[in-house]
Amino acid sequence: MTEISGTVGPIARALPRTRQAALSKAGANADTAWRRWATKHRVVAAMLGGLVGVHFASVLGSWFGGFHLYRLDYSTGNGAVYLPKAAPAVQFVVGGLSHYADGVFFGLIFAVAVSPLLPLPATRAGNLVKALIFGTILAVLALFVTAPYAFAPLRGIHDPLIALHLGWKYVLSVLLFHWIYATQLGLIYSPLDEDPSAA
Repeated sequence: MTEISGTVGPIARALPRTRQAALSKAGANADTAWRRWATKHRVVAAMLGGLVGVHFASVLGSWFGGFHLYRLDYSTGNGAVYLPKAAPAVQFVVGGLSHYADGVFFGLIFAVAVSPLLPLPATRAGNLVKALIFGTILAVLALFVTAPYAFAPLRGIHDPLIALHLGWKYVLSVLLFHWIYATQLGLIYSPLDEDPSAA
């Protein structure tokens, strides 16, 4: 009996490490498999990343008010721009469809025109940083183009610096919204480099 217990003890202690290593290897394999798929299907991966990104950002943006930030509802805002006299439900649906289409479209723009130009490696972290840079660009455009020239006039405000006049919480909310979008985009659209050994 002592011989059995003497051999079971070291095996039992080694099992958690073996299991952890196996899980880590499985995670690495899944990540590499996904990145190989994204490399072969760049357009679909970019569209999927944009769609998931805009969904996450839209859901979380509507919760910002609970964290004492600005509640961002781009779906209703877009609908009010396109159909200013429509019922609120119609504005939300039309604005939501256009906002999700924008998310997919900007995902493609990122994959085709922005990501290849940024001098960062096509690693997981590099692709994520590229997407966050792109998200920051989108946030700046939202703050200094769409906010003053599309959304503010709906309220009778004509001020090119409206975003700054709304205060730091608004600026942070817009940045955070677009960083959430970019994070999903960068995690999903994460192709490997031309070098097949890159991971």
